[in-house]
Amino acid sequence: MKTLLVILGTLWFMTSFPFSGALAKEGALEEYVYLVKSERGKVYRIIEKITGDKKESVKKEIRRMELISPGTILEIEIGASVSLTCGGCRVLNLTHKDSPYGVKMEDFKKEGFTTSKIMEYFTQALNNYIHPDSKPGSKANLGTRGYPGVRKMGSCEDLWPPDNVNIMFIEPITFKWGLKATHFSLEIKEFESKSTIYSGKTSLRKIDVPVKIFGPGKRYEWSVSEEETGERCGAMFALLPKDESDRIMEIVNHLPTILPAGMDMETRCRLQAGYLVSEGLNYDAWIWLERNGISQ
Repeated sequence: MKTLLVILGTLWFMTSFPFSGALAKEGALEEYVYLVKSERGKVYRIIEKITGDKKESVKKEIRRMELISPGTILEIEIGASVSLTCGGCRVLNLTHKDSPYGVKMEDFKKEGFTTSKIMEYFTQALNNYIHPDSKPGSKANLGTRGYPGVRKMGSCEDLWPPDNVNIMFIEPITFKWGLKATHFSLEIKEFESKSTIYSGKTSLRKIDVPVKIFGPGKRYEWSVSEEETGERCGAMFALLPKDESDRIMEIVNHLPTILPAGMDMETRCRLQAGYLVSEGLNYDAWIWLERNGISQ
């Protein structure tokens, strides 16, 4: 009887909290630190490389905001000083006199309370952090949203939003293209009904369209044509449901609160954009940077 009660209790816990088991399986609750800044020199991670019977140490430079796992050995250049922290932790300052330094989580003190779920989001954002030298689509993401099988019309360069993506329900929606001309016509149609919901002309290679003309959760086709040559291309996109956009924006707005005090606005925005990338929302990530005055 006692054994049966234990089994039933275990089954109840697993069905009542299926999400906690998934986190443990994926390792989302593992702890990491990251590099806040490095001044007057660089910091490297020391990697032991074995080639045949030979063992050697290889140095790899650590970038700002890059995750570092516990146990990693760091080498700090002479004259350099570095700052490390973890999510919701105080900043630990080190100099070349502390080198080599082995990362230990007990060196980092938590400040305040953060839930395991928001820490998971924070780690995802750091893993996908958009560095100044990053390029759209340069990092494959298995979570990319979209509808496979819908083909583009033509072969425009820098078509934005690109074909077959989901984008957030945020004002406004920016359309860009790479056609080289001076007179363009833009047309947007509902995917199912093929009815035109927007048409406009511009001499620029971009146009902002009010989000209110779209329906959340719906799919659309958009096309741009050059009036003189008739060259035309286009793509399909879909708007996220309103509640999904609101959920993601709530996380995006909360993430900067986990950063150390005094973190600059650009870093905050790049972190937020990184989370959007982790959600497969690459279009929104780059538009987020652009709207906050950050150019690549």
